[in-house]
Amino acid sequence: MKKFVAISLCSIFILAVWGCYDKQENRHNALARVGDQYLTSQEVEAEIPAGLSDSARVAFANQYVDEWISSQLIYMVARKNLPNHEHIDKLVEAYRRDLFAYEYRKRLSDERLMTDLPDDSLMLFYELHRDEFKLQKDIAKGLLLKVPANAPQLATLRKWVATAGDMGVENIEKYAVKNAIGYDYFLDRWVTLDDIKDNIPYEFGSDNRVIQPRKTFEHKSDDMIYMLYIDSCKYVGDVMPFVFARPRILEIMLNERRVEFNKQLEKALYEEAVSDGRVERYDMNADVNIDK
Repeated sequence: MKKFVAISLCSIFILAVWGCYDKQENRHNALARVGDQYLTSQEVEAEIPAGLSDSARVAFANQYVDEWISSQLIYMVARKNLPNHEHIDKLVEAYRRDLFAYEYRKRLSDERLMTDLPDDSLMLFYELHRDEFKLQKDIAKGLLLKVPANAPQLATLRKWVATAGDMGVENIEKYAVKNAIGYDYFLDRWVTLDDIKDNIPYEFGSDNRVIQPRKTFEHKSDDMIYMLYIDSCKYVGDVMPFVFARPRILEIMLNERRVEFNKQLEKALYEEAVSDGRVERYDMNADVNIDK
């Protein structure tokens, strides 16, 4: 039978109690046992994603324990009923070898290649392939204020917000320190319109084009006034700004260089191994048919 342990507010698992403990150290922190295999609280806690609430952490832990038990049970039955263990052992060893090789190649290539990709190169690639980088979400630059409906100098504040893209920001910031409940400045970065709308209790609908550049939007709700200024917008299907495209461009260029780097690495390792006698390549016997 499965047994679960709730996670405390400090995210520490309460030790699970099982009958018939042996002398193995991991039994003291066990959350589950299948045969002679134990799953410890440390192992489960290491797999829990960061940022989950206490209830979500408990749910994740319980599901992880369930899946571990099922996996162990299937593995035990499979070992008893699959006769060709040698074949599986070979597959496991081949996979392990390939995994080591992959991780080594990736780490080595990233260390060598990252320094060879300055922003000038990335920008050139971006300019040559602009049409390949299209936005999947609407984005904007601007600012958003949330102030009490009885805040002072609202008429003046509206004028400052309306000119935020030109000269009003300094006045807005001074005002916000004393009077605003919330102030988000994003004139210097792109933010998705969905994120902006989530902070305003207003039903905008699905068409983001109702929010136009160089325009202000104001909404009153629960004695609060929301003032939104949009300086510029880009919509789904538009060419994404370089800052959005940069991670994708970097990965594309790294992948291209990894292919060539891996070829050179394999050649260098082979030639070195042949030179120092660690590798010998023999001629095929005449009677060996390698097409079989």
